Amino acid sequence: MKHKNNQVLFDYWNAIRAGRPAPRRAEIEPGDIRRVLPYVFILERKDRDTYRFRLAGTGLCSTYGMEFRGHNMLSLWSDDCVENLKQALDDVANNATISVVEYTAATNDGREATFEMILLPLAHEDGSMTRVLGATVPVDVVPWIGDRMLTRQWIDRLRRLDPERMRSPERDAEAVARRILAEKPPVTVASITSHASRKPPLRSERSYLRLVKNAPAGREELG
Repeated sequence: MKHKNNQVLFDYWNAIRAGRPAPRRAEIEPGDIRRVLPYVFILERKDRDTYRFRLAGTGLCSTYGMEFRGHNMLSLWSDDCVENLKQALDDVANNATISVVEYTAATNDGREATFEMILLPLAHEDGSMTRVLGATVPVDVVPWIGDRMLTRQWIDRLRRLDPERMRSPERDAEAVARRILAEKPPVTVASITSHASRKPPLRSERSYLRLVKNAPAGREELG
């Protein structure tokens, strides 16, 4: 992982799972990861073609300049990337692997920014692997992010990783949480206020991540 935020989330996830394939949703304490929470999201797997956002942090909303509810993450990628992303998500949900995605997002006026996204398996309360915990952050900070809507994105590199072969500095969840809270928080993106009043974009203009707080099937809040 190139970005520190994603490494921090992995370290916390790895400590919480304590050797199991994945931690349960209820074991994630938002206060422990509040330094990186603005860029964290949770997906709910309905089927292979549908991974809906249950929650996405405010930093992601500001970065992409839009908020949507119940949107399928897969529909927001270039068509030639969707199958690769489906396979990566399948491995996360079915085999408890980790996926790290490096991708480029672009605006309608041709500006581009590079991002890194991590996807981690997360068990629902009944033990089923129907959740994905993730985070996505800009690799390079460019001054126009938050002022321009990101309308297209494509995968540059996708890696599937075995968590058992990845080193983590600590295995104790409390120690990881203390380290996270002691570190400097990431720089958040301030979105221009006009974005909030925009109508939902067309498919070709949809942004990638947005705030989702509706959870009729159960409690799904990170704060």
